[in-house]
Amino acid sequence: MTAGVHGRPKQVVGSVGDMIDLVGVPMGPSQWHVITQEHIDRFADAVGNPAANHTDPGWAARTPTGVTIAFGAQVLAMTTLLLGDLWELRGVVGGADCGSNKVRHLESVPVDSRVRLRPTIASAEPVGEGGVRVVTDLEFEMEGGTRPVCVAQVVNLFWFSPD
Repeated sequence: MTAGVHGRPKQVVGSVGDMIDLVGVPMGPSQWHVITQEHIDRFADAVGNPAANHTDPGWAARTPTGVTIAFGAQVLAMTTLLLGDLWELRGVVGGADCGSNKVRHLESVPVDSRVRLRPTIASAEPVGEGGVRVVTDLEFEMEGGTRPVCVAQVVNLFWFSPD
């Protein structure tokens, strides 16, 4: 097994059966990851949204948060990064993000906050030969927060090599 978080090895997932075995098993938490102003600005540039509450610290200083905040979609987009702390996918030859069944952004994430993820695979169903449709419940936490900053349920397809 590969080194993971908190002295625990990463969960190795190398087949449809491995993914099915993870259904209902809480994973995590991931490592803490800081969301810097540079991360926020890059995300703003990538999505073409220069909203001042995200990109202008001077303007944001006059808002109730007092600082710029991460985009909600940005936090959700960190899913792959944060899952990478917890599992190692082996033999994956294809994949697709199919969407979300539910997404709720419950708290703002101020610049320089640390976030982490607690995922649980809600279901995993074989699809075709070597494929699996995975529904994952996600709970994003912010260090020092009293409740999740985001909860979501996402759907992905993975195809594993037959070898």
